[in-house]
Amino acid sequence: MKNKPANANVRALATQTRAVADSRRETAQDRIVIAVIGCDRPGIMAGVTAVLAARSANILDVSQTIMSDLFTMVMLVDIKGINCKFAALKQELEAHGAKQELSIIVQHEEIFRAMHRV
Repeated sequence: MKNKPANANVRALATQTRAVADSRRETAQDRIVIAVIGCDRPGIMAGVTAVLAARSANILDVSQTIMSDLFTMVMLVDIKGINCKFAALKQELEAHGAKQELSIIVQHEEIFRAMHRV
């Protein structure tokens, strides 16, 4: 009889864990990581954020630094409400990067995390 409550607790915990994992997976699919690298000059951040704003993407977090004359930026962006498909946004950002002589890498957050898992 003592095993029945323990089994019920294990099942309840497993159900709760699965729900949390599913929720995180859905959230990760709605977020992308953008990495930008190039020679520093005015307007790099403004150009990238203009592309995102035009597509109704929401910047959640951004980290940027300048190392000597090299500009680097990593952004976490919510794409849940974008007015285009992810592939179109990715292509637009990469085209912007090519035009501005920047390296712009765009990935879903879940792929980024999987690639950088230790």
